[in-house]
Formats: sequence, C-alpha cells, structure tokens
Amino acid sequence: MAGAIASDFHPQPDDRIFETLQDFVDGYWARMIPPQGEPPESWSDLEASLRPEDCASCHAAQYEDWQTTVHSGAYSPGLSGQLVNWEDASFGTVQSCLVCHAPLSEQSARLPRGDEWLPNPAYDQDLRDHGIVCASCHVRCNRRHGPPRRDGSVEPSPEGSPHGGVIRTEFFEDSRFCAGCHQFGPGGAAPNGKPLENTFAEWDNSRYADEGVSCQSCHMPDRQHLWRGIHDPGMVRSGITIEWLTEPSAAGDAGLRITNTGTGHQFPTYATPLVLVRVLLLDENRDAIDGAMVEHEIARRIAYQGGAWVELADTRLAPDSAVVVSVPVAEGARHARAEIVVQPDAFYREVFEMLLAGMLSDTSSTLLGEAQRRAEYSPYILFDETVTLTR
Repeated sequence: MAGAIASDFHPQPDDRIFETLQDFVDGYWARMIPPQGEPPESWSDLEASLRPEDCASCHAAQYEDWQTTVHSGAYSPGLSGQLVNWEDASFGTVQSCLVCHAPLSEQSARLPRGDEWLPNPAYDQDLRDHGIVCASCHVRCNRRHGPPRRDGSVEPSPEGSPHGGVIRTEFFEDSRFCAGCHQFGPGGAAPNGKPLENTFAEWDNSRYADEGVSCQSCHMPDRQHLWRGIHDPGMVRSGITIEWLTEPSAAGDAGLRITNTGTGHQFPTYATPLVLVRVLLLDENRDAIDGAMVEHEIARRIAYQGGAWVELADTRLAPDSAVVVSVPVAEGARHARAEIVVQPDAFYREVFEMLLAGMLSDTSSTLLGEAQRRAEYSPYILFDETVTLTR
C-alpha cells in the first residue's frame, strides 16, 4: 500500500509552470505544495534534505535570521494544541491550517487520495514542527528557486553546483509571493466583506504598491530573512508617528495623534493584535486624577457567532491615516501621561482561555496551556511619556 501511495503522491517535476512571472504567480503556491518526489540519485543526503538545519551548512546567515522569526515557530503550541483534536475526525480541517503553517506535503501526516486522507510515507514530523522552513519558499519538485543575483541577473547556476544550483526569478521580490499566505481568497471567511487575512489587498490599495515598495522592502531588508512584524517593538515604532497635540496646556485637550506613516497596510494588519492607547491626567504629585482618562483600541475585533465570523469593530489605521486620542484637561491637572501598549496575541489569548475551559485531551491542554503562557508574555509598552502642562 505504501509503495502505491508514494507513486501516486510523487509527480514528475513540471518546468512549464515556472517559465514566466505570471506562471509563478499562478502556480508556485499550489496548495498543498506538491511532494518533492525522489531526488536525483547523484545527490548527497545533504543536497536532498528539506530540513532547515541542513540548509544552514551553506546558508548560515539566512538560517540564523530564520531561527529568530515567527515563521520558524509557525507550527506553534497554539496551533498544534487545536489540530490534535481534529487529526482523526477531520484531517481536511487540519490540512486547511497546514497549507500556511507547515505547507510542504512532507509536513503532512496524511495526503488526499480521492475522498480519503491516507498515510503519507514521506511524512517528517520534525520537519513539520519547524513550521515555515526554507524549502517552503525555495524548493519545488526538488529544484531550488530564489531571487535574481544582487546585480539583477538570472543566469543559471554553473554546472555541477550543489543540489543542481538555483533557478532565479524576480517573483521572489514581488509582493504577490507573500500573498500566498497573507491574503485569503474568495470563498473564505470575510466578515463585513473583508477577508480575515487581507494584508496583500491592504497593501495593493495603498500608495506603497504604486511606489514599488514591496513587502520584502520592509520585512526582508537587504534580503535578510527576518520578517519582523507586530511582535517587534522596533518594527512597529518605525511604522507609525506619535505626536503630542501641539503643546499640552492647562486649557483644552491633552493627548496624542498617531499616524500610520510607514506601515504599508492597515496598522495593525490581521485580526489578532490589539494596540491600546491610554491618555490620563495627573495632579501636581503625579497621581492620576479620577475620571480624567481615556482609552482607545486600535484593532480589528472579530468573533465567531452563530456559525459565522462577524466583525465587531475595525478601528485600525489605513496607510497615511491618523487617530487622535485625547482627554479634556480637568481642574487640578498638572501633567499628562500617554501610554501605548501592543498586545500582539490579544485574540489568541481569548481563544486559548475559552478552549482551556472546555473538555480537552491531556495533550491538547498541555499545548494550549503553553500557548496561553506565551501569549500572556507577548505584550509590550511601545510608548510611555509624561509631559507637564503649560499654564
């Protein structure tokens, strides 16, 4: 049986789908990523390997960057703690998550054959646990793909290069490359007409697309494999401008203007983060004045209700838009304090708490417990400043 399955699941390499940029756009992110098939007999085990630690033998800098990223933890305790409950009863549901979080066929314990999900003889659990690996983006049918050389050339690698060299294409520098996972397509959940994952469309509708500022321009500077985002304070701070309203005074309002000046999509994108802005007034002893505080959430709030996703609110900042968060100056106020707290995993924290309150297996409870602890430690203070009100 295993041999028959392997034969069915190992298609021949297809050069045709990778001949032009549009072919890449249409075919490179076929889901799930087709099995690699048997590597050339002349290749060493290292050349044939899909594991990132083996890629590091020659690509150490990229591997070191990748290890620090959310991509390397894409198959997280929060995800696996949920999927373990569906592996036997609904593997199709499991696979719908793996297509982005662990997209290689070799990372899936089962593969489809007709209406069935059958054991995958090429399954590598360790590879799955690595999440989004080098091969997720760079290997198709054992062929290595990558961007043009830094001088823009795309000539083939010299004959005899390790693992057959690399096929170079400008697609790797195109934002559509990232849309494979960062844009949900038609037919998916779209509360209030907006897909749950809508980052590419947000970028495509911004001036950044017109100006040729790609996803890679910000998230892979100088080709570094970093993909910094909402979990990174430096990246977040570089994308917005925070200003006190003129000069805070004892008359009028005290507060902040927050402008999305450098984030090429909604700030924040997706529905999991929450950015909480708080402005409060302090007396001469710098104690908070009762009732003299305002809070504002910058987030997309969603919920699963009545069998469907619904949008409760969307207060995010589109590129170049701003929000003012202020409080009227109260009697006795001498100072104003503003704080911005970023909660990268706010939505997940709520989900994990709900799941842990239910009936779960020991394995699921352990994994989700770890995920909840990680989510609780992820918030950070992005801005905290106190100013004296002029009189």
